[in-house]
Amino acid sequence: MKNKAESTQTTPYWKIATVVLLATNLITGAYAVMRQEVNLMRDAPYPLIDPTRNFIPQDDFIVNLQPLREELRAKAREIEEEGARVSLYLEFLNTGANISINPDVYIWPASLAKVPLAMAVMKKVERGEWELTDKLVLMEVDRDIHSGDANDPLLEHPLGTRFTIDELLKELLANSDNTAYRILLRNVHNDDVDEVIQELGLGALFTPEGRMSAKEYSRILRALYTSSFLSREHSQMLLSYLDESSFNDFLAREIPPDVPFPHKYGENLSLRVFADSGIVYIPKRPYLVSVMVEYPPSRSQEESAAKARVFMGAVSKSAYEYFSAQ
Repeated sequence: MKNKAESTQTTPYWKIATVVLLATNLITGAYAVMRQEVNLMRDAPYPLIDPTRNFIPQDDFIVNLQPLREELRAKAREIEEEGARVSLYLEFLNTGANISINPDVYIWPASLAKVPLAMAVMKKVERGEWELTDKLVLMEVDRDIHSGDANDPLLEHPLGTRFTIDELLKELLANSDNTAYRILLRNVHNDDVDEVIQELGLGALFTPEGRMSAKEYSRILRALYTSSFLSREHSQMLLSYLDESSFNDFLAREIPPDVPFPHKYGENLSLRVFADSGIVYIPKRPYLVSVMVEYPPSRSQEESAAKARVFMGAVSKSAYEYFSAQ
């Protein structure tokens, strides 16, 4: 009888040699690529500078926002003297230079909360838990007869109507549809929304009462711009829906129609709260701007809305002119 060692089949030499050769080629190839990248960095005119600067002309690399900062602070003081609470954040995306006014003032976000929900829904799509063609049904609990058709285009549909995830996302972001919001919110778990907040480090996004600051909220839009939470494909999709918004007041009133402005507005007349947040895509000079305004109950709804519109329009006009004229 043959012993165990004698009965064991040995691997042919040619197989071992082939594996070794392939591994050697892979290591050699990887080393060559690394050397090439190192050589390219050494040969670059500014090898120690952020490589993205190769794509941003010096004229579009704006870091001095002080004149604009002083102008916006003066505008904010004017309405604060009238009793309003203001939270404002603006960031020039090429450089990260920013203006933050009252970053510790937290205001009820109204419909701005719909964007984090959309991101949570899209993350479920990316995981394969949902598909954009999947359908969700309209139920009685999703309807709010007090919201009105202007803010609830899906309200007129009969109970039992089924909408695709894609349709609901588009209505949610482009038309700020409250019915779409309730359908989606009812079908996601709290953990899905919490994931957006936790992965983006937005633990301070909401207070226990559900309020937020303009600076914290801006991180949501920046996450879409950099596709740091969702893939580029799905970040682009959500931004494109936001860009289709038919709301042309607040910050949008001073943005030329040919300039992309994906944004989300919020308005709650009973609370005298008005908000708008978006990205203005001036060619080669994009910037992010978020403004939230809250008036005291002593102010009428009509007066509060009118003053908020004027203020946000003035902020938008100043920012657009500043970045366009540099």
